[in-house]
Amino acid sequence: MVREMRRGDEVALAIVQYLISSRFEMVNAKQFIHLMKAEDVLQFGDFTLRSGKKSPYFFNLGNVSSGQGLAELGRAYAQCILDHDLQPEILYGPAYKGIPFAVATAIALTVEGVEVGVAFNRKESKAYAEGGWLIGEAMDEKRVVLVDDVVVDGGTKIEAAEMIRNEGGILCGMVLGIDRLEYVNERQTAAEALAEKLHISVHAVSDLHDVLDYLETDPSDREWIRSVRDYALKYCKLAD
Repeated sequence: MVREMRRGDEVALAIVQYLISSRFEMVNAKQFIHLMKAEDVLQFGDFTLRSGKKSPYFFNLGNVSSGQGLAELGRAYAQCILDHDLQPEILYGPAYKGIPFAVATAIALTVEGVEVGVAFNRKESKAYAEGGWLIGEAMDEKRVVLVDDVVVDGGTKIEAAEMIRNEGGILCGMVLGIDRLEYVNERQTAAEALAEKLHISVHAVSDLHDVLDYLETDPSDREWIRSVRDYALKYCKLAD
């Protein structure tokens, strides 16, 4: 029995040492884009977006399905949260795709010494047992950061914000995997319009500039750079 306890202590110590050694090994935007290409999240081709526009590239974080990929994803989101000093008490991931993002990010933040709760929604409110639509940490007067993949027209994010506020949460920011930098009106991108409407800061791990930089450096996908640039010049807000 004593031997088993000692062995358990050794395992626990090894885990702690691993977590400590992993600290500060965060993922920057360039690394994130390469990871997303490797995980088949970033794709080039002919895609029809929800808006009806034809896009030469597509970004689907739902394709991240490996433990390693989710670990890297969590570190990238955690880095963005720390860089912008959002100070969440709860991470909210909209069902279904946002759920693993929130969990992976919470784990990555814990490794950095930041404890946060996790919450997500049911697609339909539960009328029996504990009831309601919320699963996870109660939101009463707590700072909540919403984590998701991308914003197109902002409709689903606005619904999520209303749910969070109805539960008493204080929505203090949003972190996306990528900002496509696409205009939704004459002066604002989708992310800018959403930030203004919800009165929060909206940040992204990466954006269209990072995709263009990737295309410049990766020979296997460089053929798509003209198509993506033409699309960007027509629909997106690029730096001067």
